[in-house]
Amino acid sequence: MIFIARKMCFHRVAVDLFQLRFLQEPNIIRDDYGFTLDKVSSRNMDRNAARAEGVRLEKRKSAIPSSPGTRRKSSLTKILSFKRREAYSNSASLSSKASLRRLVAGSQVPCSPRRTKLPNSWSSIEPNTFRVRGKRYIRDKKKEFAPNHAAFYPFGVDVFLSPRKIDHIARFVELPAVDSSGVVPPILVVNLQIPSYPPTIFQNEHNGEGMSFVFYFKLSENYSKELPVHFQENIQRLIRGEIEKIRGFPVDKNVTFRDRLKFLARVVNIEDLQLSAAEQKLMNAYNEKPVLSRPQHEFYLGKNYFEIDFDIHRFSYIARKGLESCKDRLKKFVLDFGLTIQGNKAEDLPENMLCCIRLKEIDYTNYQQLGF
Repeated sequence: MIFIARKMCFHRVAVDLFQLRFLQEPNIIRDDYGFTLDKVSSRNMDRNAARAEGVRLEKRKSAIPSSPGTRRKSSLTKILSFKRREAYSNSASLSSKASLRRLVAGSQVPCSPRRTKLPNSWSSIEPNTFRVRGKRYIRDKKKEFAPNHAAFYPFGVDVFLSPRKIDHIARFVELPAVDSSGVVPPILVVNLQIPSYPPTIFQNEHNGEGMSFVFYFKLSENYSKELPVHFQENIQRLIRGEIEKIRGFPVDKNVTFRDRLKFLARVVNIEDLQLSAAEQKLMNAYNEKPVLSRPQHEFYLGKNYFEIDFDIHRFSYIARKGLESCKDRLKKFVLDFGLTIQGNKAEDLPENMLCCIRLKEIDYTNYQQLGF
């Protein structure tokens, strides 16, 4: 319903969580792939703290249960020495003694079998359950079920609370050690930044208390075999942030390829939500409608990962108001979420799924702050 709220109001739904910036970084950083890491800012960071001898991140690591029925209340803490990643070689220097207590990525929310109704869990879903632009969409405007293979598949979910938005959250978790020698980063991180403070009409600052729903995906083992060449090329354009020329009137314009990124979200259990007649009508009308994520998105490219942040704090007042009205019912939602790249030309079709995941009745009040 987080995503449906935006679509209901202005056909724009998306997601966000909070921002605590602790590393002073330049606006453009070169990474191992030869690409640039853009939009890495630190407006809310104390420069003196960044130069301090140590920066610590409080981390709670919950063991993933061997069976879905086991709850994740056991917690382990792992202190790792904090070493700057090569992607941040030009960032503000930190002492070699500095350490960071980092949570293992995906240790907060357990995975459950697809057909199991286990609250506070997630599961994988088939890509072909989403409807996308078909091969002949330019001519017939018809949508079809997506091909049954995605570029990335989920391996974990975290939920973090925070007094401010957390941008570029991959810096603060321990990602798996995987081979990063390919053209496409082996890990995709999706950070949905969701505000918990009430919206105001004349809101100047788009930051404050909220939560981050963080999804972790790994590159498909059959990436080069299953995905069509046009989709592989579009993924690389998305990662590089290429500029493309759009024909228009009276003049053509140049836009970033990343503006084609769009998400699809659907509430699976509408009948369980006890909606009013008006809410039911709106939900049926806008459920699973694709939404371009621009301009409320940011991208970060690390040594072995690509992160996409969706900033719901920056949504319009009406969209935020819609989200606020359903916030207390989020814990009852079974929500499917997916990403694709919009196909604007015949050679971009059919659209394929970049990634997808199912969230089952996630109650964000069960989770704690990502402690620094």
